[in-house]
Amino acid sequence: MKIWIILILSLSISVIYGQNKQPKKLGIGFAVTVNPYLYENMSHPKDIFSNSELTNKIQTNKIFPYFYKPDYGLYHFICLEKNSKYFKILINDSEIGFIPNNEKYIFKTWETILMSASVARIDKQNLIRNSPTEKDEKIIINSCKYESMKVIDIIEQNGEFWIEISFATNCEAYPDDNAERKTGWIKWRILEKLLVRIQLLC
Repeated sequence: MKIWIILILSLSISVIYGQNKQPKKLGIGFAVTVNPYLYENMSHPKDIFSNSELTNKIQTNKIFPYFYKPDYGLYHFICLEKNSKYFKILINDSEIGFIPNNEKYIFKTWETILMSASVARIDKQNLIRNSPTEKDEKIIINSCKYESMKVIDIIEQNGEFWIEISFATNCEAYPDDNAERKTGWIKWRILEKLLVRIQLLC
């Protein structure tokens, strides 16, 4: 079991270039490269610009999206704004860039990304509650050393962002269908601050 946990953690960490830091903004979702495998050689798209007119190309090789694991099909920039012409994106956690809104990129919301992911809390003070409200005093305990909690629902209410999660009580990385599971709710963001690490390969 420990080997599987270490493998999952190493994959998750290698996926997430930016998740060791807080991004400057969370934006509205992600601009996703349609063919991320083009960048397995550590190259990057040639159509990234510093201006919204898409005339000034960014001249650097040090460009990383938030989710960066092109050999596993992941090359996702946080998208701050989009229109019919361009996606305004976040590069390297804090720099602003622009890419054309064309057939090379698709847009995915945070909700779409989260619903296909597992998460771990950045801070365990972000308590797992029985219902999506801080007034709920019933706390769900996850005693696993390494968290990998499957997202099963997402809601926003009264300006608060909650996800419903599920995890195996035996802490198995890949629990079978009969494994005992617990469910609960945690906040995944507060304003522009991300409260979870997102594991897209779990």
